[in-house]
Amino acid sequence: MKAQTVKTQFSHSILNRMTICSAWSLGLMLGCATSVAPPGIEELPRSPYWNAPEVLELTRHAEEHRSDALIIVQDEQLIYRAGQTVEKINTHSVRKSIMAVLYGIAIEKGLLNLGDTLEGLGYDDLETPLTSIEKQATIRDLLTSRSGIYIDASGQNWQRPQRHSSKPGESFFYNNWGFNALGEILERKAGMPLGEIIVEWLAKPLGMQHFTGNDVDWDNIDGSSVKQYVIYMSADDLTRVALLVANDGVYQGKRLVSANWIREMTTAHSSAETDAKKLFGGGFFDGYGYLWWTRYQHGRRLICADGWGGQYIIIDPETRLVLINRRNTGTHLLAQGWFLWRGEETDRPYIYQLFENINQLLRAKEASSASVP
Repeated sequence: MKAQTVKTQFSHSILNRMTICSAWSLGLMLGCATSVAPPGIEELPRSPYWNAPEVLELTRHAEEHRSDALIIVQDEQLIYRAGQTVEKINTHSVRKSIMAVLYGIAIEKGLLNLGDTLEGLGYDDLETPLTSIEKQATIRDLLTSRSGIYIDASGQNWQRPQRHSSKPGESFFYNNWGFNALGEILERKAGMPLGEIIVEWLAKPLGMQHFTGNDVDWDNIDGSSVKQYVIYMSADDLTRVALLVANDGVYQGKRLVSANWIREMTTAHSSAETDAKKLFGGGFFDGYGYLWWTRYQHGRRLICADGWGGQYIIIDPETRLVLINRRNTGTHLLAQGWFLWRGEETDRPYIYQLFENINQLLRAKEASSASVP
């Protein structure tokens, strides 16, 4: 896609979002309570523990901990759903975890290989050209954040290592340049815009009810021609992606991506402890796979996606428990500035402890049921 076209689409998309937000706000002021949003994930069957008193007791303080939407599912059955579940909210860095699923599909379609190098793909940064060594970074290096390419990147405001301090594949560093490049590379190989890719490869097969091809924006900064993709998605639609991962690539009996890819994607290929301690709550996560985090909590391995503000996916692959948390940070810069001013991301430790408490509750109930003759 040509840069001018991307910038034009970005500008139009932002204007459309601002118009929609203004209309929504006006509707609230006029007392309009009618919603035309589809029902979303509530169409899933209810778990036997749906809104059980113990579940309601455990979740009753979620809003106080700055959660705007919370969904809990196990085995594709709803346990809890509350808040802004149909609002299209910026996924922030959860976009990267969605991208990892798309790459699994792309590789299985034969569009790309993990060993493809940037040089072989003919990919470069036009504002800060890559060196011959940097061009040897592979798709696998980008997915594992081990590219060794340390140059300016849109959406990254933390200090990066000195350029050329590591070769591709040598060191892990959470690096937006590589994440952003993956979006552009996928568009080129698939031959269609990222929003359309998500629609065709995920939204339609998963039965998403809110996402459209227009829910992807792009931005860039001086110093790099590589643009950052921004994905807006409702909590309901994001839950479908999480369930796909929790079920090893299958959703409602239909396989979209191989189980081998899901396992490889969610296996830690790097220790997250090598990353800057100021990021991610002082070493909150233990490892990094293909754009997904891993965390050991109370002896259990969790699969996690994590985005600024409070965009969380938490999966226990053993119990197949899934939690989605969302925090509405706004749909344009002015709204995000307002979010920063009014303050504070979702309380991440609280959400993870809530997940553990729900997990313990369900395991106890299942054990109790199994012991009944």
